[in-house]
Amino acid sequence: MAVEKLVNTNEDAVKRGKLLSLSLLIALSIFIQTILKINQGDPIRTALTFLVYLVVSVVGLIWAFNFRVKIRSLPFLFHSALFVASEYLFIQLFFIQKFSRIYEGLILLSLIVFVFVGTYVSFLMTNVFNVNLYKKIPLVNVGRTTSYIISTLTVFFLFFGILALQLPLYILLPILIAVAYFLSFIHLKNLGYEDMLLKRRSLLVSTIVIFMFISTLFSGVLHEVSVLAPVVGYFVGIGVANIKVENKGKAFELFLYILILIAAVLINFSLNIFI
Repeated sequence: MAVEKLVNTNEDAVKRGKLLSLSLLIALSIFIQTILKINQGDPIRTALTFLVYLVVSVVGLIWAFNFRVKIRSLPFLFHSALFVASEYLFIQLFFIQKFSRIYEGLILLSLIVFVFVGTYVSFLMTNVFNVNLYKKIPLVNVGRTTSYIISTLTVFFLFFGILALQLPLYILLPILIAVAYFLSFIHLKNLGYEDMLLKRRSLLVSTIVIFMFISTLFSGVLHEVSVLAPVVGYFVGIGVANIKVENKGKAFELFLYILILIAAVLINFSLNIFI
């Protein structure tokens, strides 16, 4: 028993070391690309690099987990990979557009530290859910909280990045609908929802997110401001999806969520007038 525990401890230490190394390499590569402005002004190369980060993150996680993954692990892997790729997209399309002076390299450095920490935390979250497929562990509750934070940040980063790429509307909307549904689906799955209930509630959340996005699509405000509306939509959607049928205060709770949505839309339109 003691030997088995020692082996598991050593395996966990090696796995954490791999995840740390992978997170550091990703953060450094984003830092170097941003400093050298490799893909600046080229949306096609930026989109292709986004896909590279997506694939590298998935393959890197499979390697870090010593190839101990199942088919059911894939959504968890893509969840973290999508977060990593969205970080790259956000920094490339936000930082380069907004900052150019040398002293603001400190701001970039702070963002890269955030990328490193955020990436490592998302990888640990994926590890928790992957291990939970083999044996039930109490850390899964921490993973669920982390899943909510990671999903919310991904909504913000991805919606901003895709908007900043200035894609045609017929390409933009299908991509955002797919992203909203996937992030809703994977987080609700992490919370324990299954089968048709999972699909219906994922559809509900993604519909609210897309509705909030469309309501501010032509507002004319800065992208980083307009994407706050779908982020609020995701927050409200997850909250609504988690309302229990037996909850006596569900009507009042639903009313509060509707007020939040209305307030978010009104604030966005007011910014369009005054900014």
